[in-house]
Amino acid sequence: MVKERGLFQGITRFKNRDDYDLKESLQLVEAIGKKRNPKFVIDDENRFVYENIVKWLHCDMTMKAIHPETKHEVSGDMKKGIYIAGNTGSGKSWCMEVMLAYACLFNFKIKFGIEDARIWWRIVRADEIVARFIETTSIDEYKKTKILCIQDLGSEPLEAVSMGNRMNVLRTLLEYRGDQSDNLTMITSNIPICHKSLTENYDDRVKSRLVEMCNYFEIKGKDRRKL
Repeated sequence: MVKERGLFQGITRFKNRDDYDLKESLQLVEAIGKKRNPKFVIDDENRFVYENIVKWLHCDMTMKAIHPETKHEVSGDMKKGIYIAGNTGSGKSWCMEVMLAYACLFNFKIKFGIEDARIWWRIVRADEIVARFIETTSIDEYKKTKILCIQDLGSEPLEAVSMGNRMNVLRTLLEYRGDQSDNLTMITSNIPICHKSLTENYDDRVKSRLVEMCNYFEIKGKDRRKL
C-alpha cells in the first residue's frame, strides 16, 4: 500500500538484459564517439569510467566506482548518479554526452516512486543555470528534472542576484536535490569532491550530499582537445 500510493519515493532500477557483452558495448560506445570526433578513443586513461558507466546503465552489479577520499575501488550503487572529476579537456563532459547517446539506443528503464521512465538526462552547464536564475528568479525547472546532468560545476559565478534575491545558485540546487530520494544527479567538474575548494565554494553540507548522491570517478591525463 505504501509503495502503490507513492508515500515513500525512491528509485527502482531494472536490468536491460543479462547477456550483454561488455567488450561489445565499449566498442559501440567508441563508435558513437568517433561519429562526432574521429580521434575519440577509449584508452587506459578513461576506460575505467566508460566501462563502469556502461555497467551502471545495464544495472550490472559488478559496477565499480572510486572512493572520493582514498581513491580505492569500491562497489558502485545503481541508485546513485555519477560525478566525474578531471582536468580541463580530459573528456568529462564528452563522456556524459556519449553515454547519453548510448543510453538512448537501449531505452533503459527506471522507476521514480511509482512513475515509470527511461534513463535519459538533461544536460545543462552550471553557468547556464545561474544565468537562468538571474533571468527568471527561479531554479524550479532544475529542481524537478528527474535526471539532471550539470556540466562544469565550479565554473559558474558563485553568487547571483535576481530581483534583489542573492543566492549561491548551485549550492541551493544541490542541497535541494540531495534531500530528495526520487532523482538522479550527474556532474562533471574540474574539482574533485574532496578538494577543499569544493567545500569553500559550496560548504560541507553539499560535499556530504554529493558523496551520498553520486558514484565518483576521475579521468586523468592529457587535454584531448589538443589531439
